[in-house]
Amino acid sequence: MSFRKVLAGAMLASFALSGCTGRDIIAMHKRPEQPEASLSTPASAAPFKGPAVAATSDYPKDTNAPRPQPPAEFASLRNPLTATPNNLAKGKAAFDANCAICHGAGGAGNGSAGASLNPKPADFRTSIHTALPDGYWFWRLTKGGQVSPFSAAGSAMPPWETSLTAEQRWLVILYERTFSAKK
Repeated sequence: MSFRKVLAGAMLASFALSGCTGRDIIAMHKRPEQPEASLSTPASAAPFKGPAVAATSDYPKDTNAPRPQPPAEFASLRNPLTATPNNLAKGKAAFDANCAICHGAGGAGNGSAGASLNPKPADFRTSIHTALPDGYWFWRLTKGGQVSPFSAAGSAMPPWETSLTAEQRWLVILYERTFSAKK
């Protein structure tokens, strides 16, 4: 077997173990790699002020813009779980297994697979993430980048509705919220 085939097989196996989908791999391959400095939130960026979600939004083109309103079936959802140490540990395990590859272990949007994505994976440490309602988080995690306006922007985020149960998604959300709470 040629070296290229062995290397390709090893890469595919590592992506499969990380939770990336074939669609993600293709998307990462097509997008030019960005410099490492662009992965973090600029120190001069002002804290978010205003509504967290809006009917019209320039996000994801403008990362400081309010996020688009989720569809009605998601808008009023509330996380049924509480942030107990046990639930946060379960959420961290699910995040580490499925999300950290793109969003980074610290939620900064700087995971190894996210380095070549455009738009970049969300940085959960930003102040807007503190203000986002549960329904928005659940919508994004459930549908991924397959819905407007994220699909039009080229988001490579996979929909997690078939890979993670509703409870697992809520656990991940509990854990993701800890990144912006650390400010």
